[in-house]
Amino acid sequence: MNSWKMKEIIVMMMLAVACGVLYLGWSTLWLPISAIFGPVGSNWMFGIWVIASPLVAYIIQKPGAALIAEVVAAAVELFTGSHFGLSALLIGFAQGIGAEIAFAVFGYRKFNTFTLMLSGVFAAVGSMVYSLIVNGFAYYTTTTLLLTFSLQLVSGALLGGLLAKIIVDALVKAGTLNGYAIGRQRKQRAV
Repeated sequence: MNSWKMKEIIVMMMLAVACGVLYLGWSTLWLPISAIFGPVGSNWMFGIWVIASPLVAYIIQKPGAALIAEVVAAAVELFTGSHFGLSALLIGFAQGIGAEIAFAVFGYRKFNTFTLMLSGVFAAVGSMVYSLIVNGFAYYTTTTLLLTFSLQLVSGALLGGLLAKIIVDALVKAGTLNGYAIGRQRKQRAV
């Protein structure tokens, strides 16, 4: 059950690379958006930076999928020129560990809306831990820190977990994921 098939590795890499390119574009948008909403208010954007984990984990449904997808996506963001530099990769690792824990808690058996949204929330926790240690978030006032963390939690759940579920469900409905765990589950339910 835990061994990966070649087609799973390929789809994971393709989606992670696509997410990495998305992350780079999102990083570029961060600067003008934060000029409008401020550095705290613009944290509503956070969830997109963790979407690789729930997206790939929901399709493949195997241990390690969330972490590997997030690290690959972060590496693509780094090597395609993110202004966040090496921090993009390191925080991606922290986010991936957080997302992976959400699936591990349920023994990699539950891939429902709650679990996917929880993966976005836990990715935000991983991100916050990294940012407290490395990015100087520990120097924020309590109000600023709580607002930042709250926005990241909500965004991680919605733009990370829930959006990943919507995208994958649409792909399953279109029949493009029939050869993967999520597609097989849907076929079994239909019988």
